[in-house]
Amino acid sequence: MAHLKDFYPTPEQLCDAPLLELSQHVLQVLGSKLQRPHDSECAHNFFLSVHADYDGCEQALLACSEAWSWLYSNGFICQHPNHEAQWISLTRLGKRHYEKAIPLKNWMADRLLPEEMIHPALHPTALRLYKQELFDTAVFEAFKLLEVSIRQAAGLGDECLGTKLATRAFHPESGPLTDTAAEAGERQALMSLMCGAIGSYKNPQSHRHVGLDASEAREMIIMASHLLKIVDSRRPS
Repeated sequence: MAHLKDFYPTPEQLCDAPLLELSQHVLQVLGSKLQRPHDSECAHNFFLSVHADYDGCEQALLACSEAWSWLYSNGFICQHPNHEAQWISLTRLGKRHYEKAIPLKNWMADRLLPEEMIHPALHPTALRLYKQELFDTAVFEAFKLLEVSIRQAAGLGDECLGTKLATRAFHPESGPLTDTAAEAGERQALMSLMCGAIGSYKNPQSHRHVGLDASEAREMIIMASHLLKIVDSRRPS
């Protein structure tokens, strides 16, 4: 059976733990106790054990209460149906994460960048890399795929690269992917958008001294997904 002391020998270490990390370890402790469907854990008893293990440290109790509340509000634990409100059990989500040792950060990544929002072609590359926290590489792969998709849809050769490719493909007068029914200003704007996206985001790490964070990468991948859908809509039928 797991104990929080296995992960945090001192109150200071527990109090310094990030919420997601601490929640992961609280889930491991609860999962090790709740092996059978009728098993349950009382919140009062859980916090009594924390109180005893950490010499009554109020900050340690508060930190564990935060983790407990996070697990409850995000659907990893729930009230046990056969007991009063203080008694909980693992939900199906909590049981799956405990048994398969799935990091909670993966669940957070899925919540922040769900598959259904993203073009299917990005799932095995950019989305997978994003979940691995390889943010620069994820963005590079997303916009590389956009470039390849534009080239294929427009029927252009491999010698046509980057912004030159986007300019030829979406040229407002002669581009094979331009929408001749749209106004001239809209055609020009879409060409500029495609050029700007590939020019700015295909290799973002070359334009900065620090790597992308999760929020920046998420926004860029969503943009690449949207542009891929536009390219798909312009493919010859």
